[in-house]
Amino acid sequence: MKATLDAEAQKALTETQTQFKQDFTTNRGFFTEADETALRAMALEKLDQELAKTGTAEINSTELRRAWNTVVTDFHHNNYWNFEPTFEKRPKVLTQEQKTFREMFPYVWAVIQSGIILKTAVYYFGIRSSSDPSTENHIFLYLALATSAGTLIYFAWKNSRNQ
Repeated sequence: MKATLDAEAQKALTETQTQFKQDFTTNRGFFTEADETALRAMALEKLDQELAKTGTAEINSTELRRAWNTVVTDFHHNNYWNFEPTFEKRPKVLTQEQKTFREMFPYVWAVIQSGIILKTAVYYFGIRSSSDPSTENHIFLYLALATSAGTLIYFAWKNSRNQ
């Protein structure tokens, strides 16, 4: 920035940079990482040019936002500044915490499913079957037991293949 920005304008500039992907998105696809970096540099250069047109030494947040809106409008009106979007979305880079969560979630779900949900069903149908020993109650109890055993066997089989 050649012109100086007041405190609010600095905050507004930071906000525009966090909203960059939303402002420079297209309905025709995605930009590569290199294109996005070049777009960001070009947008800041055009923002400098717009702010230079104001002729003031210190820029306030209103002027900065107006200039940023002009840059974003120019981007969309002028064929994305000849940057060609692709239809392939960039793979999302996961943090270590997200990777750990994705690895641990099946195990946590298996504990919740077998320890709470299915155990409650087995207890319910077991109590019902012991208080009223009809064939229907025994069938429900055996179905609950089979479901409990089946889900745990499936979980063990599925996770043994991933190793």
